[in-house]
Amino acid sequence: GDKFKEEVEKLRKATRGKTVVAGVERMSLISGIKNKLIAYEGLLKEYRECSDRVLLVQYCTVDSKWGFDNKINNEIRELVKRINTKFPNSILYEEGPVSNEKRLALFMVAEVLLITSLRDGFCLAPFEFMIAKEVRSRLRHQKSNNSLGTVILSEFAGCVSAMSSICRVNPYVTTKITEELYNAVQMAPVANKKAKFKHDLEYIESHSTENWIRSLVADIKSGRNKNEVALYLGAISNKILKAGRQFKNLTLEEITSSYVKAVNRVILLDVKGTIIPNMPKAVIETIDEIPGELSMLLEYFCSDERNTVYILCGYHRELVDKLFGKVLKLGLAAEYGYHFRPPNETEWKTINISQNMELSEKILDIFRWYTSKTDGSEIEVKGGALAWVYRECDLEFGNWQAKELGNALKALLANHPELVVTHDQGFVEVKIKRLEKGECAKTILEEVKKRKGNIDFVCAMGDDIANEHMFSTLNSLFVKEAIHSHGKMKSKDCSLFTCTVGRKPSHASYYVNDYKDVLMLLSSMVSCSIKIPRNKSVDDLAKFGIKRTNVHVSPIASKSKRKELN
Repeated sequence: GDKFKEEVEKLRKATRGKTVVAGVERMSLISGIKNKLIAYEGLLKEYRECSDRVLLVQYCTVDSKWGFDNKINNEIRELVKRINTKFPNSILYEEGPVSNEKRLALFMVAEVLLITSLRDGFCLAPFEFMIAKEVRSRLRHQKSNNSLGTVILSEFAGCVSAMSSICRVNPYVTTKITEELYNAVQMAPVANKKAKFKHDLEYIESHSTENWIRSLVADIKSGRNKNEVALYLGAISNKILKAGRQFKNLTLEEITSSYVKAVNRVILLDVKGTIIPNMPKAVIETIDEIPGELSMLLEYFCSDERNTVYILCGYHRELVDKLFGKVLKLGLAAEYGYHFRPPNETEWKTINISQNMELSEKILDIFRWYTSKTDGSEIEVKGGALAWVYRECDLEFGNWQAKELGNALKALLANHPELVVTHDQGFVEVKIKRLEKGECAKTILEEVKKRKGNIDFVCAMGDDIANEHMFSTLNSLFVKEAIHSHGKMKSKDCSLFTCTVGRKPSHASYYVNDYKDVLMLLSSMVSCSIKIPRNKSVDDLAKFGIKRTNVHVSPIASKSKRKELN
């Protein structure tokens, strides 16, 4: 309305040329206004350049019901006066009633919303701020990261678990608030900010006060009969993993000594956290192709006729093809083998699996219910799996919801042994048992053995729980006893390296610290097996990022390795 427009114009004139930090709270002990002012003062002291271009607009409503209002008021006023004396015109402070128009006008003009409440069960300001930013973006016909604004929110605020795009802070750690304030006013880039903002906006628009009341009334009605309600609290029944006595760091000397002797090798690699950094899937989806150095490394690796290399992951086919499709000699298995592209082939194939559509719809209904109750979560539909993903949610709340969901799925699928429920970092997945990584790895080994004969070297690397089934399957295939009649291979005839990324309980026999160690090992294996002219070796290695200083081999090991290569 006209009053709102007047307030917006009035505030724009008063704050012209400034980056506005907004605050609207009721004056009370638990509002944390004092903490906010101390953190803001720290910003002006530590980052002098901010003192001329940042303005805190703080509205305080006063409630006479509280007997200690005068004491709080005096403390806040003294603090504001002190800051404005040191840094003139750095705070616009007002006490008294705040109309809806005035509050929303502030949210429209401000770039940052700062709430440092010590305890707040009913906090709607972040929701109103985000709606104001969306309206402003539409009016300006832009939706850059800068136009979306930043919410810095106390971890003790009631709505903190419902939002994924906020900067979460402890109101008692004012130095951390100062850092977040500086990043916000500097418009520091935030990974995946648009996607998180969109998730939050969808949650706000679909969870109105009216819908909340209806949901609450429905829960109360259904709770009248104890038999109609079941409350699930507890963890999913996962297998307990433990590291064996042989669990150790995978060294360059150990793997290369077996690698150079082998004539029929199989290498199975996961993607995220294994050969690329551990980053959100939404960020990975924005990548057009893998870095040139990694692509060249894989091409060199696959060019050795003794190697069969497979990328084995849970990503959908389009993403895997976009990232790795140009490396034609590389085998690809997407969605744990539901879609696959054998080495030296261009066409993707799909395994034929019958699916229970009625059961799938029931699972989706459960996923939809949890998605509606958990901001930042989403559903992924794959060829042979359904996943509820909550990586962008509040961690504590998301894990709580995931545990409840796991128990609900366990009850639903009790009579369906062909399906398995997996709860990993940031997602709960229901998939066909045949599509577990272990089964896919087994199929790949059988195919390679059929084409090229006995396998004498296998290396499998991955960083998450989905790889544990692959590790245990490979361990059971390569046993010490010779049991060829049952399709198992003798371990003395094959060197097996199951390796998890990150030192943690695992079925793997080895571990490395991070994806950089994986790339270093792969690079070193390539340099051991490819015949490179002496006068071009350094240049060739440099093409795919291998530096001699990165390969930590003792002088003795280096001499023995040279003898083997020569």
